[in-house]
This record gives sequence, C-alpha cells and structure tokens, in this order.
Amino acid sequence: MTFKWTKEMRIDDGQIDADHKKLISIANKVLTLEQSSKRADELKQLIQDLYEYVKYHFAREEDLIQKLEYPDIKNHHTKHENIIQAMNLFLANAQNMDEILVNFRKLVSKWVIDHIMNEDKKLQRFMDAKVKAFLKKD
Repeated sequence: MTFKWTKEMRIDDGQIDADHKKLISIANKVLTLEQSSKRADELKQLIQDLYEYVKYHFAREEDLIQKLEYPDIKNHHTKHENIIQAMNLFLANAQNMDEILVNFRKLVSKWVIDHIMNEDKKLQRFMDAKVKAFLKKD
C-alpha cells in the first residue's frame, strides 16, 4: 500500500503542498522497498531521508505560519514536535526489518491522515480567510 496525493490534501498550491508531495514520495519509496528487496541499509537511508525532510518541512511551515500570525501556532508546533518525537522513538527502537516496516507504515499513515488532513487543513482555512479578507480591502 502506497500513499497517493489527492486534491483533498491541498493546502496552499505552493511550498507546503510541494513539501507534502515530496514527503509522500519518500515514504512511498520505503513502502515500495518492502515489496521488492528489504535491503536494510537502503531502508535505513530512506527513513533517515524522510526524517530529515520532515524536520526541514516543519521549520519552513512554522516560519510561514509565524509570518501569517496563525493563532494556533503553538498547538501546530506541538503537533510537529510530537511527530518528530515519534520518529525518534521509531528510529531508536526498531529491531528488525519487518518491525521497521510495520511501524513505519503506521507512523506515515498517522502523519498523512491526521496531520495533513486535520491540522494542515485548519491552516488552509485560516490562509484562505486571510486572502479573502485582504481581497475585500481593495
């Protein structure tokens, strides 16, 4: 099972969506690897790549929402920290390939479903309202 970008995941048609698409692409490489080779070093590298890109994306997203004065920024930051902590635990506690892959799928599912579809959708509604308010001024 791989993840597919859908229009329902759209947040900004810009950097956030581009980051989300890249994160999904990296996650799918891990999930596809499971079906083909199960090479431990390649798997670890892909998961490390995803981890680094998640941190990069969260920093960019938080910079943007700070500039936009997003009222729920503290909660959004906490959600990001929780995902990073879950990834840290995952990387530290992984014992074997099968366990890594099962837990990885759960982690990515939670991130894709919960974070993009719930938390980032709140951000999208805020940004859309801000654009509407700005356009009404003119």
